[in-house]
Amino acid sequence: MSLQERYETEKAKWDDIAEKQFEKLRVLGPGEDFHQHAMREILLTGVSEFLGDLRGKRVLEMGCGAGLMSTLLAKSGAHVTSFDLSSLSVRLSKQRAKINQVDIDPLISAGEYLPFADESFEIVFGKSILHHLDIPTGKGEVYRVLRKGNKAVFMEPMGMNPALTFMRQYMPYRHKGEVGVDQPLTYKDMDAWTHNFQFREYKEVQFLSMIERAFGWGRRFPVLRKLDDYLLKKIPMLRRFCRYVVIFAIK
Repeated sequence: MSLQERYETEKAKWDDIAEKQFEKLRVLGPGEDFHQHAMREILLTGVSEFLGDLRGKRVLEMGCGAGLMSTLLAKSGAHVTSFDLSSLSVRLSKQRAKINQVDIDPLISAGEYLPFADESFEIVFGKSILHHLDIPTGKGEVYRVLRKGNKAVFMEPMGMNPALTFMRQYMPYRHKGEVGVDQPLTYKDMDAWTHNFQFREYKEVQFLSMIERAFGWGRRFPVLRKLDDYLLKKIPMLRRFCRYVVIFAIK
């Protein structure tokens, strides 16, 4: 599939998803910001601590989707620029920010070719974006637009568990999204995205507790999470079979 064909497939997919989200927009609760959200979201394990104080920071969110993360980042005091290939996602992000009375700067762009000057941002953030992108084309862009000495963090699905791959492809579960050009990451892929950075670290999450996803969004099984913590610490080889990874990097 050519890059243009990938773009057309992804744009159609995410335009359709965004169109269904407008009626679900809501005003966030008092005090609900990025740090509060990250502390209770397993896929953002360690992210709040890693990024620290966001006030006044120039943040780029890659692949803003419905705009929740952009709005939360802005509520924590960041100056947020975001982009998405889907024009409807960009409109949705603007509307979400507006009803929550924060300013963000969303635009339409592909992740492989970022329309920003070198070292434009102090933080680059992305939730489930890298696995939609063409690695050879886009791998240098994150590094290029990030200011030296500053941080990038991504949360991405992992693709090294055969059973999980089968489930993603063939098994029905609540709120399952359409599989487009998605390619969950291997360690080789993660290394390619972060190869120029002076520091990189991977935090794998959801081994046994990945079963939560089969019950829809927001379900928690505390016993399985505690068991995961124990098993992943004692048997590091199991980490490659987790559902998601948090990628930490410093330029």
